[in-house]
Amino acid sequence: MNKYEALKKYFGFSTFRIGQETLIDQILEGRDVLGIMPTGGGKSLCYQLPALLGTGVTLVISPLISLMKDQVDGLTENDIPSTYINSSISAKEMSERTEGLRQGRYKLCYVAPERLGAWDFLSLISQLDITMIAVDEAHCISQWGHDFRPSYKEIPKFIEKLPKRPCVAAFTATATIFVQDEIRELLKLRNPYEVTTGFDRPNLYYQVAKPQNKSKFVLNYLENQAEDACGIIFCSTRKTVESLYKELKKRGYSVGAYHAGFSSEERKTVQEAFMFDKTKIIVATNAFGMGIDKPDVRYVIHYNLPKNMEAYYQEAGRAGRDGEDSECIILYSPADIVKQKMMIEANGGMNSGQRDLLMHENLQTLVNYCHTNECLRAEILAYFGEKSEHNNCGKCGNCTNKSELIDMSIEAQKIMSCIYRTNQRYGSGTIIKILRGSKDKKITEWGLESQSTYGLMAEQSEGLIKEIIMHMIAQGFLDVKGGTYPILELTGTSKQVLKGEKQFYLKQDIIAATSAMKKESKERGRKKSKLPAGVISDISQNLYEKLTALRKTIADEKGVPAYIVFTNASLSEMATLMPKTKAEMLEVKGVGEKKYQTYGEIFLSAILETVGD
Repeated sequence: MNKYEALKKYFGFSTFRIGQETLIDQILEGRDVLGIMPTGGGKSLCYQLPALLGTGVTLVISPLISLMKDQVDGLTENDIPSTYINSSISAKEMSERTEGLRQGRYKLCYVAPERLGAWDFLSLISQLDITMIAVDEAHCISQWGHDFRPSYKEIPKFIEKLPKRPCVAAFTATATIFVQDEIRELLKLRNPYEVTTGFDRPNLYYQVAKPQNKSKFVLNYLENQAEDACGIIFCSTRKTVESLYKELKKRGYSVGAYHAGFSSEERKTVQEAFMFDKTKIIVATNAFGMGIDKPDVRYVIHYNLPKNMEAYYQEAGRAGRDGEDSECIILYSPADIVKQKMMIEANGGMNSGQRDLLMHENLQTLVNYCHTNECLRAEILAYFGEKSEHNNCGKCGNCTNKSELIDMSIEAQKIMSCIYRTNQRYGSGTIIKILRGSKDKKITEWGLESQSTYGLMAEQSEGLIKEIIMHMIAQGFLDVKGGTYPILELTGTSKQVLKGEKQFYLKQDIIAATSAMKKESKERGRKKSKLPAGVISDISQNLYEKLTALRKTIADEKGVPAYIVFTNASLSEMATLMPKTKAEMLEVKGVGEKKYQTYGEIFLSAILETVGD
């Protein structure tokens, strides 16, 4: 069969997404490829379909066991012979799968990079016809990336040991231009065909909130969510995970906790409960991030600041993989910056100076993101080297915030003057103390009370001055130098504000909140309809709920996550289109011949029972 027939029969789609077809064509020609595609953009299909159509075996290198299992479960449901080899299987299963590979029973085999150096595995692979090596989450090979895995460095060594070099296909969703260069170089890609489909996720709403009480914010937010809405709350430490988990559990929420301090069996149980919809909320450290392939996560909240923009985009990208509207929220507080800097220093070592400096710079980029007045979506895209097509995306906290911009140029001039008169030698904490006329011991010991700017902003709150400084940095009026103990410096554009040639603005709601040292979060309400798309009627709503219940029953019986049976998007189309024949059912997105053979008649019967002939 050709690629279009295979796309419909095995994957249930009538057309390719942007970038998929050309990548698939090049792989089928035997050429190396590099695909930079957003989470939910269809990277997996780019190597799964060529593997199905090609000869031999495709070896997929994946970083996490849970990710492998989810992929293989989905492929098996689509009647594509696949397997994985990792530490989670028994010796008997290992033997059976190894023999299956030798006999050519599988088209795809998933492995972790750590296995590539094992002599017995290399011996096995040398006996097989390996036609392609697909490297998933390829950014893990770069030590400058946010998910560096030293074992990924074994991949090019492994490829060199093969009797015949296969096509190499590398894919990732999060890679700056610099990391992309490293992927090409370290994987030794040969004249790769490259596709970058863009980093934008139009269905995601981005927001930065600065609540005085984070747990209260979360509780208020959850009250506005549908009861069946799934979400992830990322925390920076195990202690915070356990504290927030206990608070939500006490309030009656369906919640689980996940961090590296739990045993592998405990983590597996928690993750499976979330994947199987038995638990609706996960409170976790970033150990939970990359392996989550659940399509219907409606919100991702970062309770603490992530370590950099790449980590944020990767973790926030767990939301809305099914294409439905979802929210990504950072709960910012200055204390989070201190925590992240402590983590950078704690993870440092000999000869780590350059890396630590880069990590501090990357952290500052995210801090600037949390203080910009510009479109948050545009800021994310700019970080990855992409220009936004719109000045106002209409789907981020800044673009939907109608708060008035207030001219704070005089306050900015006072801050700049203080920095200049102290010879640009101090950080924001000291500058704020000088401006507020602090009696701090160090201020008097260093003779800073004699500065002409001492007490110049005594009437302003510490929080407001801090907020002004952070926004000035984000807008390029100030610069930050140094790592753990950064100092403030003037920039080329500072003079324009000092001379009155340019104005500095701050939003009224920020001023009001920081001046009063109190900020109430402004949650965006969500309709509690369970039907995620289409025109909602009583019939379609009832049908969607019935189909959802049927899917859960089937999934529970088979022991697979519900989305493996049908995704929410497929059920949504069934509920709105209400197909009554096989031909009409095959027009539903995600319903191919194999899916219809397995489930089609059951779901058609449920539809006919609800809406009639």
